[in-house]
Amino acid sequence: MKFCRTVLLLFLLCLVSSPAAAYTITEFCADGYAEGDGDEYFILEGEGSLAAWTVTDGEGTISFGTESGHVVVARNAELYYEIHNAYPDLEIVDSTPNVPNAEVSKKFQMANTGDSLTLKKNGIPVQTVSWPEDVANGNGRVHRFENGVWDKRVYKIGQSDFKPETFPAEKVTLFVSPDCSHEVVTGVIDNADESILISMYEFTSVSLAESLADAERRGVEVILIMEGGPVGGISEEEKGVLNYLSRAGADVYTIESEGKLPARYRYLHTKYLIADETVTIVLSENFKDSGIPESGLGNRGWGAAVEDREVARYFTKVFEADLAGYDIYPWMPGTEPLPEVSAGEGATVIFKPKTIANCKITPVISPDTSHLVGDALKKTKYSLDIQQAYISHYPDSRNPWLSAAVRAAEAGADVRIQLDGMYYNTDSEADNDEIAAEINQMGRENLHAKILTDRDGILKLHNKGFIIDDELVLISSINWNYNSPTNNREAGLLIESEDAAEYYTRVFTYDWEGVVLDNPASAAVGFDIRFLLAGVIIAGFVVLYVWRRRR
Repeated sequence: MKFCRTVLLLFLLCLVSSPAAAYTITEFCADGYAEGDGDEYFILEGEGSLAAWTVTDGEGTISFGTESGHVVVARNAELYYEIHNAYPDLEIVDSTPNVPNAEVSKKFQMANTGDSLTLKKNGIPVQTVSWPEDVANGNGRVHRFENGVWDKRVYKIGQSDFKPETFPAEKVTLFVSPDCSHEVVTGVIDNADESILISMYEFTSVSLAESLADAERRGVEVILIMEGGPVGGISEEEKGVLNYLSRAGADVYTIESEGKLPARYRYLHTKYLIADETVTIVLSENFKDSGIPESGLGNRGWGAAVEDREVARYFTKVFEADLAGYDIYPWMPGTEPLPEVSAGEGATVIFKPKTIANCKITPVISPDTSHLVGDALKKTKYSLDIQQAYISHYPDSRNPWLSAAVRAAEAGADVRIQLDGMYYNTDSEADNDEIAAEINQMGRENLHAKILTDRDGILKLHNKGFIIDDELVLISSINWNYNSPTNNREAGLLIESEDAAEYYTRVFTYDWEGVVLDNPASAAVGFDIRFLLAGVIIAGFVVLYVWRRRR
């Protein structure tokens, strides 16, 4: 009899957990944007009939009748539609004849700050999620269950969910600001024949605006998405540039909060361009005279132009997802004129562009795949060079990427971290100089931090990149703070290539030590040309000596 009871129990457990009949709460939002949280919802996913399944919040219970598969249950279908532009499968309150009502007993409504959902089959609990115990509550916060884990990333209503992809690229042009970014960016714009898509945080460069207007006039479709509420607001200079581009025929849009709906991302902080669905430029710099300087005097930043249709297609999908959002508004031209062009201060060009072949490219999109940055840092074996505008700790914890860099040093890797030295990054009591001191006070011979304060032609360090193990490079717009990887829209590239690592290591070493300042030609060829000249002179003396002895 005991054996029979055991077999029966195992049989019942198999019924509950059978893949063919299993359901899971895969997503829910308890605190939506609609009035009275009418857009709150949960999603069930599985196979087979839902007749035996129920969901309860501890007060009310929802049953499903003949529903099956992927089922979205919202409180109010019309309010859900206003936010998501799609109707749910079932609604709890009767708002529209377009959506059937769920079977509800008692009152079912998820509380914002603390509640729970329990999924049952035949009255037996199968899954429970509680907040704030299991997930953090928050307005507009969507909770997702993937691979047995809740909330692997912070996700809010309307945000995208791109997955990591890696592409082989036959041709990539590497470049840096202030030295050679302008020639690469304008070269791509000037050679475009069909389309140019730009996603940018700030745009005040007159020369780039004029290049885009020329492209529009020769029939190239130009579309821009701009941050509508940058820190300090949109400047008069940027308004003039956007007015000029709009009147030249470009389609200009801003992403911003308006009314009851906050923007999907804290900031659109991206800096990328896609030309002719073929070339993708990703960089750390905004389209400003300091970021893409025509004079050669400006910020230190890194960039890359990738000639690959698959990479371009990936970034085009990101662009289109951002352009399709509820928080996108067409730019309305005002009276602000195009800024006057200043001659600017000239500077010595140390580094020239370099084109490499046969490397691997992995796009990094924040907040979707920004975890790739931390994943790469954790794999560091013997060397790590980091160059960041600034690093700050998280509100309730240390910066996890900085912690990963420190752990790499503790495991034996040589780690160098360089930060910007401008006053606004060193004035407060917890910014770059304190971070650098904290790192150096650890007393490790293989872990060092420096503040960049004086390099010829460089106004400030605005980069957001690293080089790992002489083979992996990050080029990105992602700052090392809490919001940038978590709440902002950002873009970057992980480039797997020894050639790329060598190029940016030379730039990093110049910024770190200034070793090539007196000999710019050496930087362009990748080694100190003085040694070559010395070798030629010595060889000449040897040949002359041998010739005389034989006479």
